[in-house]
Amino acid sequence: MALQDIQTFFSGNPLDRADQLRKLDETMNDMMHQSDARIMVLVGGQILSDPVGAIKWLTQRQCAFLPLDTTIFLGLEDGEPRYAASLNGEEADFDGLFPDAKFRDARALAMKIGSAHPELGIVAQAKSMLSWHETHKFCAKCGAESNLSKAGYERACPNCGASHFPRTDPVVIMLATHGDKALVGRGPQLPPGFYSALAGFMEPGETIEEAVARELMEEAGISVSNVRIIANQPWPWPSSLMIGCTAEAENMELTLDETEIDDARWVTREEIQAAMRGETPDFFVPPPLAIAHDLLRHWLQDT
Repeated sequence: MALQDIQTFFSGNPLDRADQLRKLDETMNDMMHQSDARIMVLVGGQILSDPVGAIKWLTQRQCAFLPLDTTIFLGLEDGEPRYAASLNGEEADFDGLFPDAKFRDARALAMKIGSAHPELGIVAQAKSMLSWHETHKFCAKCGAESNLSKAGYERACPNCGASHFPRTDPVVIMLATHGDKALVGRGPQLPPGFYSALAGFMEPGETIEEAVARELMEEAGISVSNVRIIANQPWPWPSSLMIGCTAEAENMELTLDETEIDDARWVTREEIQAAMRGETPDFFVPPPLAIAHDLLRHWLQDT
């Protein structure tokens, strides 16, 4: 049974994360050497995948001579252990080593698959976790180098005893509506003509609804009410949780924060539908892999 009405890309991870096994170091080591154990490998954040975009799982024997760096336990698939490991080096160092596979960025992999797929949830887990280890090697309390612990789900400091855990950064992404129009905007990082839902990181001490209202007021100068959570999406760049919402705008006059928003405008359902069909040469909306696409499609269907 689906856990949410909208199946977003990078959600639906099918693995049993088996938290109860993570603290058993000897068990973790033994499991990795089982004949049914499989390892996904990444280099520079890119995932080894087969021609159709599926994860190219390797056996322990296939990894025996690879320069494995950080290795983490992902979970169990039908009782069989699954791991992820980063490789020391660059993609070019492995040219010709995997003739039936190639390293792909997670976005490219998602586009290759073409629809929400459970394996993309595994990709999000592995990419986010390995990115965290790459950037959090030193204790935030005393500065000493920390050690990987609990199969990758903790870093322990041998100097001061502090424990550090992987982080997920919550981001609200929201589609404000007023009557038969919705608000879309574009930041300076987006190409010309590309518009999306507005978004921003949540701050400590606020609810999701309060974050939505604050961001829309800060970025567009509009007040909103009736905030609703529609869907959410893991977004492994590096480790965000996109919380997709809608909100009813109380006014349509825009006052943009020009440091965050290059442009914003109110659009009709007909304009969004035309953009999704590729009929608007100067107006583009996010592709299906982005939760902003799901928010727009939900609005189109919510008549």
